[in-house]
Amino acid sequence: MPPPASMPWRNPSSALLLFLLLLLSSPYGSTGQTAELSEDERAQLSENELERLEHTEKYRFQYSTIDGSFLMRSLDPGVVQAEYAGYPPIVSLYTYQSPNVETMTDYLRGENPDGKGAGTRNWKKLKHGSQSFTRRNGHATTIYKCPIVANTKPGTMCIWLIGGRSEEYQAYDLEFTRRNADIYYSTDGNEWFQVGWQVGNLEGDFIDGIGNFDAKFPGKRPVAPFYSRFGHTLDAVDIDGDGETDAMILIGGYNPEPSNDVWISVDGINWSFDGYAPFTERAWHATAIFKGQLVIVGGAPLSNDVWVGDLVMKPGLNYNGTLTASKDMTMTWRQKVSAHHPDTPFSPRSGHCILTQLRRNFWPKANETGSSFVNTSTTDRMYIIGGFASWPREDPRYDGERSRNDVYVSTDGANWEKVEPPCEDGTTVTGVNGTTCQKKMSMDWAARAWHGCATFHKPGDRSVDINQAAVWEYEKNDGNGNEIMHPKMYIMGGGYIGTKRNHVIRKMEAYVDTWWSRDGINWQQVNLADSSGAALFTTQEWAQTSVEGVPINIGKWGFSLEVFHREEDMNGDGYIDSGGPGRDPKVVAFDFAGNQIAAAAPGAVAADAAVNTAGMGYAEFWRLQNTTEVNIPALMFVAGDTVDAGGLTNDVFVSKPGLLCEKEGITCNQRGVCGPGTMGCVCESLQWLGEYCERLNQDYVSSARLLGPGGLNVALSLIAVVWLLQ
Repeated sequence: MPPPASMPWRNPSSALLLFLLLLLSSPYGSTGQTAELSEDERAQLSENELERLEHTEKYRFQYSTIDGSFLMRSLDPGVVQAEYAGYPPIVSLYTYQSPNVETMTDYLRGENPDGKGAGTRNWKKLKHGSQSFTRRNGHATTIYKCPIVANTKPGTMCIWLIGGRSEEYQAYDLEFTRRNADIYYSTDGNEWFQVGWQVGNLEGDFIDGIGNFDAKFPGKRPVAPFYSRFGHTLDAVDIDGDGETDAMILIGGYNPEPSNDVWISVDGINWSFDGYAPFTERAWHATAIFKGQLVIVGGAPLSNDVWVGDLVMKPGLNYNGTLTASKDMTMTWRQKVSAHHPDTPFSPRSGHCILTQLRRNFWPKANETGSSFVNTSTTDRMYIIGGFASWPREDPRYDGERSRNDVYVSTDGANWEKVEPPCEDGTTVTGVNGTTCQKKMSMDWAARAWHGCATFHKPGDRSVDINQAAVWEYEKNDGNGNEIMHPKMYIMGGGYIGTKRNHVIRKMEAYVDTWWSRDGINWQQVNLADSSGAALFTTQEWAQTSVEGVPINIGKWGFSLEVFHREEDMNGDGYIDSGGPGRDPKVVAFDFAGNQIAAAAPGAVAADAAVNTAGMGYAEFWRLQNTTEVNIPALMFVAGDTVDAGGLTNDVFVSKPGLLCEKEGITCNQRGVCGPGTMGCVCESLQWLGEYCERLNQDYVSSARLLGPGGLNVALSLIAVVWLLQ
């Protein structure tokens, strides 16, 4: 990829000097860092060449936009942002200042307590605006269209929050309670609006004996028509299969007893009572959208039945593709698995979660098909993960009432299999002569319930992982697609309670960890945790809270976790570019040494014959990310409860690049840098490949041996000269 034509690099004598400098710049195995030059060497450079060299020494990341604007930003907190080589600053009608604008320096975490080096922040706590919800757990959230109000574009997606258990307060009827019937929404997780307070009045079926019929009073009405509750579920459902959700469905929860009432809303303001579901009353159950249907599993009182529901129009009515009143819709239900069935492998449970994962059945190699994204054969899987579970005491399978770390999988919701733990040696295949390997006793993560779960996939394609480093590893570096490309399933937090060996844990023991898996078998810990009590450290910032004004890390449970989005200042100008008519996405590119460079056009990749001749595969090490600075996919961690002296919270955390770059608290195996957005790890040397720079590049090793010590740098320097003389 040649530099912009306007850059002062076309002088042959300057290029030759640069070649000599590059030849002497670094030892075998260089990571691409710039060497120190003597005063005499600097004196031989032109003014423009010297300016570029000084910028290169100071700045690690270079950010560019497709319109030619070019800015650089430093990883060193002591170095301020500077414009580069006279290029104009970015000017756009579609930029705006944001209270959450950060630079890459804001993502850096200090030294880990075990001395393994600094890392990259995984989460950021959002600072609530003028309005937020009260502290709570057991609430329900989902992603659905924002209400059509002023300053909100039609079709904008919001995160919605309903109900939960809070600190005691005096309700509208003067009764004291901890249950809530309030409704909030937010476009970014930072500023929250309460329906019936800032926006409209809550409307719907205020029916005596069904809900809060006496809450329909004049003036502001921030109380929903359904009873206050916690431990319920909220899902967004598609009625016509067009890929866009058409209504929110609220089910059950403690109100105050377990319930099976169903409520429907198309706008979050008007709520219609859809009667009582045919399944038994329940709370702390789990729901998910699977193959277009709403699936509900288990709940308290402990059950292990499975039901699926479809959102349809009531008899005699047709859906016309436009906003339809919720009173015209209804849910139809069908049982898939009966409660306590002898063939059901998983025990009755509550506080568990359900994850869905769309897996490609075959990943063709890019050099065989021209594209690794041509195959459309997929299998949708549904996983049950953990929970507080027990068989009935009279059942011969009874083994205590406690939190679990088991996993079950199904492709149809009716037939379930237990996912066996991995082999002791880390493999997942059968041994020689058909014998099975020595299995671990359980999954690698501790037993838990009331935890958070999410499948983090690419927007618009549920079968592709969100981490571009994983995609890159498969497409460009001949990775194993069956292991690398399936979207990661994340679990985090939660707690243990119940029987444990010869005693009973009656007080919740909560966790500060995060794990992911692509197959439900092999799990990788993201975080590093150290010490305990007031000195507890974890690289998962969502565990941060304060007790009597003192910041501490503490386990959390009863929170909600959603796949949403965030903003990121990709070009370092202090603004957020939201795109718009005539605005192209920004292009962020890394070269083979992990340095970020300007890209000539979206999707452009270097293709220099001299590079390929040198055997370095140079073009394969360019990493591009096309993006605007809004709607960057992220996980959102909402509220929850803590243990010990912590109490309830209303904190909201959003994931940052480090979540995609760290294993056990170490960024890219200390062999690379964490790119912006969803780019993931970018290895600093040709020596390393892989999603986390964990795999040795055999081509690099072979080339290094062929050239001998120092010869690799000569080859790279020759490549640079050819590139500069174009």
